[in-house]
Amino acid sequence: MVRSFRIATTGLAVAFLLTGLTASAFGFVGLSPWQPGIPGRLIQLRGTVVCTGCTLTEARRLQHDRYGNQFYEVISQQGQLVLNIHAVSSPRWFDEVTVPQFSLRGEEGLLQPLSAAETQAKEVELTGLLTAPRILDVSAVVIQTPPPRTFDVSEGQTRQ
Repeated sequence: MVRSFRIATTGLAVAFLLTGLTASAFGFVGLSPWQPGIPGRLIQLRGTVVCTGCTLTEARRLQHDRYGNQFYEVISQQGQLVLNIHAVSSPRWFDEVTVPQFSLRGEEGLLQPLSAAETQAKEVELTGLLTAPRILDVSAVVIQTPPPRTFDVSEGQTRQ
C-alpha cells in the first residue's frame, strides 16, 4: 500500500512538472525575433537619394529643408549618402532608429550602386534585416529608373 502510494505520488509530481514546463514554454512565444519592434525584423525602405558623398547638414541646406524629419544619413563601407525616406514597411522602424542616421551592411556589389553619383534623385528600395539599432543588413537593392519619355506621333509636330 505504501509502495503504490509512492508510485502514484511520484507519477503525479512528474505530470505536474511536465505540465508546468510546457505552460512556461508557451509563455515565451511572444518573444519571437519576427515580432514588430524587435531587432532582426525584415524591413523595406523606399526613398529618394538626395545626394551621395554628402552629410545630412549639407543635404538639408541643398534642399532648403532645415528640419526635414524624413532625411537620413546612410553610412556604408562604400561611402555615405542621404536618403529622403518616403515609406517604411514597419512603423516600429522609427522606434529602433531614433537618430536620422543608420548604417548599411551588405556585399560590396550590392551596395556599390547606392554610392554612385548616377543614383542621385532616383527612387531606391532597400530590403534587409534590422539586426541592431541603426544597422540594416541589406539583402536587396532596387534602383528605380524613370520611365522613358514617349513621343506621340499622332500630333505630327517635331522640334528642330
